[in-house]
Amino acid sequence: MADGVLGPAAAGKQVVVIGGGIGGLATAFHLQRRDPTLRITVLESATRLGGVLQTTTVDGLVLEQGPDSLLRSKPAGMELINLLGLAGDLQDTEPDSRRSLIARGGRLLPVPEGLYLLAPGKVWPFFWSRLISWRGKLRMLQDLIIPGATMEDETLGSFVRRRLGREALERIAQPLVSGIYTADPERLSLAATMPQFLQMERDHGSLLLAMRRRMRDQHAAAASGPRYSLFTSLRGGLQRLADVLVERLRSAGVELRTATGCTGIRRAGSRWVVRLAEGEIEADAVVVATPAWAAAALVRDVDGELATALAGIPYAGVATVNLVFRRDQLPSLPLAAGFVVPAVEGRSLIACSFSSRKYGGRTPEQLVVLRAFVGGALHAHHLERDDGQLVSELLKDLRELLKITVAPERTLVTRWPRAMAQYHLGHLQRVALIRSVEARLPGLALVGNGYEGVGIPDVVAQADAAAVRLLAALSAPAAPTVTSAHSD
Repeated sequence: MADGVLGPAAAGKQVVVIGGGIGGLATAFHLQRRDPTLRITVLESATRLGGVLQTTTVDGLVLEQGPDSLLRSKPAGMELINLLGLAGDLQDTEPDSRRSLIARGGRLLPVPEGLYLLAPGKVWPFFWSRLISWRGKLRMLQDLIIPGATMEDETLGSFVRRRLGREALERIAQPLVSGIYTADPERLSLAATMPQFLQMERDHGSLLLAMRRRMRDQHAAAASGPRYSLFTSLRGGLQRLADVLVERLRSAGVELRTATGCTGIRRAGSRWVVRLAEGEIEADAVVVATPAWAAAALVRDVDGELATALAGIPYAGVATVNLVFRRDQLPSLPLAAGFVVPAVEGRSLIACSFSSRKYGGRTPEQLVVLRAFVGGALHAHHLERDDGQLVSELLKDLRELLKITVAPERTLVTRWPRAMAQYHLGHLQRVALIRSVEARLPGLALVGNGYEGVGIPDVVAQADAAAVRLLAALSAPAAPTVTSAHSD
């Protein structure tokens, strides 16, 4: 049933999808492919579809302004790629650049082979690494004798400090995790983001022992830091994923409306009403595929408890800065995918990708592209600067870390305010509440990076599940309307 049409019971029914990012487009796609008789309308407040999937192609350059990679290990993303006929356009990271670096002082030091986000899995590469002092390494070894805990959740900061020490947190865990979640480790829920480490402690009583055993699986040690062999993209940039989705939806008769803001939704008997700036749209089902803070405002008249829970999911802003240099101006650029910067370094950037090294064929031979990241939960004040100031501060740091002495040939700054969901302690309980209220409201689905994962495959998985759930609700016999006990 998961891959077929669910039948004629939902024939001709109207579904409105609020949000034209990857979540909304993927939900519309999965709805339409399962029941082509549905009438689907996608509403997007911006002037373009695709959300954070945004790529600029100019003068032979492919400049990613949002995410640039998908994880192959998460099946929902790869399934969508296959359904869209894009499997032949997948582009893996370059083999000779599958390692990452961490800034310490004015130097970029390699992440030791076998290190997996929080803990090392190989002794000798870590033993000789200069990322951590000898005092810090001795403190990490205490993990072997510290008793294991059985708590259900803990902040990443508390967990790493308890098991491996403060230096391991500040110099390794915080920068590597910040490159994924742009989060404050003192608030980030480990159970919601990296539950495998809680499980390692429960099963083995020691992270170091657990990692040693994990390294017996050879593919886990294929790269230092992030396992770049598991990352992939699309030739021409990830916006192609959104562009092909849009093409498929249009050709299937799905109505796609941009520059169309929604002000709220409400129940009307067994149906839904979507309020626009001008007029209303009635629907049999509604998908809210927006950030949680925007979803909170939309559902306020539907269920007060749901709106409050959604509003409680915090978000951080981030900016990506593409910098283009001539290759002869960066003769000593390290052979790596990029580097991350610990917050204790006090610099203006979170991380920097060597885009022209990471994915081949995206840059003319004579040029190099660096992609820097600014902002996040720990660096929000940097986003208060205007573009010129922001780039100027970045170049100061890059001058020291990469020995850059010239101005870039081209600069592209893209800001994403309130775009990165922050999975704080208690996130799993909050999402469980949101899903339980959602289940009481037939015909409503919530999709986005604020719930069960921040990556593109995570959101696509939610979209697929939402399509199945909505089609089941649309195909079910009509039930008496029940007003939520929590409605305002």
